[in-house]
Amino acid sequence: MKHFRFLTILFFLFAAISRAGEERKITFRTLCLEQVGGIDKVVIFNAVGGNRTEIPLYTDVSPELKGVFKTNEAAFYLEKTGPDGKPVLELVGKCPIGKSERQLFLFLPGGEGEGKPVYQVRSFDDDTRSFGMGFIRAINLAPVPVRFVLSGATTPEIPPGKHVQFPHSKRVNDYNMYPVVVEFRSTTGEWVKGQSVSWKATERRREIVLTLVDARFKQPTVRMYTDFPPWMELTPE
Repeated sequence: MKHFRFLTILFFLFAAISRAGEERKITFRTLCLEQVGGIDKVVIFNAVGGNRTEIPLYTDVSPELKGVFKTNEAAFYLEKTGPDGKPVLELVGKCPIGKSERQLFLFLPGGEGEGKPVYQVRSFDDDTRSFGMGFIRAINLAPVPVRFVLSGATTPEIPPGKHVQFPHSKRVNDYNMYPVVVEFRSTTGEWVKGQSVSWKATERRREIVLTLVDARFKQPTVRMYTDFPPWMELTPE
């Protein structure tokens, strides 16, 4: 009997350790490509204590937030009032959490149809070891491959749904500026210019670049977000 009790205690102890190991305590930020259905905020529930945290959905990189998730998946909800007047929760998006203890959650319009989440959510490691200062993180949301031409040097193509990171060009002018062309591959295999701009090479910030095809006008679109990691305490240029 004593042996059985000892085994039972060990079982529950290991089970508790296993559950604790699944919890993810992270610091995170959000970036919402487009607010869908007027939803400009969501909530999460912390694994410890079940505390509710409201998450505003900024259409730029948000300030830092903290959360403790029950598993290696982040789930975001919309609070609504049910027919009985009591609050109900509707899942609006979820995604696996990356390896880092700092994450960026990218909110994208979700799939159409009943029962599908309003938002697609993607997670990216946000620490400066995974995403270094002076680097560009290019996320291709277009249905076709894209590539970047930096001061005449062409990057490898980025397949749909993938992302890459690369440093700024070293070939700059006296103001640390250099030309950049973003190209989208057409259905005929030709590369089409989507944007032609100048970027500034600097080690004091990071850049997040989203490439997509505008759903309304069917035109190549490039969105760039300058990122000064708040924990670095850098002075914006």
